[in-house]
Amino acid sequence: MHDEYSRIVIGTDGSAPSRSAIMVGGAIAARLSLPVTVVTAWKPDLAVPGAREQSWAQMTTKSADVDLSEFDIDTVERVEAKGDAATVLADVAASSPPSLLVVGARGLGSPASRLTGSTANQLSHHSSADVLFVHNRLDGFKTVALATDGSATSIFAAEQGIRLAKTFGAQVILITANSDEAAGKQVLADVARQLDSATELAQEVVGGDAADAIVEAGAAYDLLVIGNRGMSGLARVLGSTANTVTHKATSNLLLVNTTRKTG
Repeated sequence: MHDEYSRIVIGTDGSAPSRSAIMVGGAIAARLSLPVTVVTAWKPDLAVPGAREQSWAQMTTKSADVDLSEFDIDTVERVEAKGDAATVLADVAASSPPSLLVVGARGLGSPASRLTGSTANQLSHHSSADVLFVHNRLDGFKTVALATDGSATSIFAAEQGIRLAKTFGAQVILITANSDEAAGKQVLADVARQLDSATELAQEVVGGDAADAIVEAGAAYDLLVIGNRGMSGLARVLGSTANTVTHKATSNLLLVNTTRKTG
C-alpha cells in the first residue's frame, strides 16, 4: 500500500478521456492495493433531455465498474452525485484524505475550455487532493520526470512522484529549467541529496522558457510530476510555471497539492 494515498478517486462521464482515466486509475489502484471510488456528477437541467439524469450517472459508474473488473482491486465504490462535476469530485476526494484524484485531461489545453471552466481546469486550481490528469492511456509508468526548481514545495512534489515511481519500478529523472547550465546542475544536485531515493537519479537541465522547456522535456516520459505552487491567486493570473505546464503538458501529469507541505 502507498504510504501517502489511501484511496483512488476516478471521475467519469463516460467519454473517451474519462475511460482512459479509469484504466490508468485502475492500474494505479491495483499496483498500490488501494480501494477505488468512481464518481459521476449529474445535472438535470442541461440542454439534452435525459442526458444527465441520475439514471445516466448510475449507468456511467456501472460501466466504469465493469472496466475496473480487469484489475485486481478489492473495493470499488460507486458515487453518483447531483451537482457541478468539479465540485463533486473535489468534495469526494477531500472527504477521504489523502486521496489521489484521477481525471481525463480534456479541456486543459483549450483556451476556450479554460474560459468556460472545464472540469479538469477547475480541479487544477481548486482540488485539495493531488490530481493525475490523464492524456494517454497506459497500463503503468515506466518513466517518470520530476520537475523541480529547488524549492521546498517542488521537492515535496518530487517525493510524491518518487513514491509512485517506485511502485511501478519506473526510471526517474529530475528536470529543472535554467538558462545557466552550471547553476541548474547545482540545483539538481542539491535536490537529489534531499530526496529519499535508493538509486541515483538521472538529471537534466533544460534551457529556454521554464514552462515550455519542462513541457517539451516531460513529453518524453510516461508521467510528469510538478507541484501546484502558483495555481491560484495572483500568481495564477500573472502566469506561473506550474499553471502553464498544467495547461500545455501532453504527457500524463501528476499535479501535487503542496499546501500539505506549506500548511
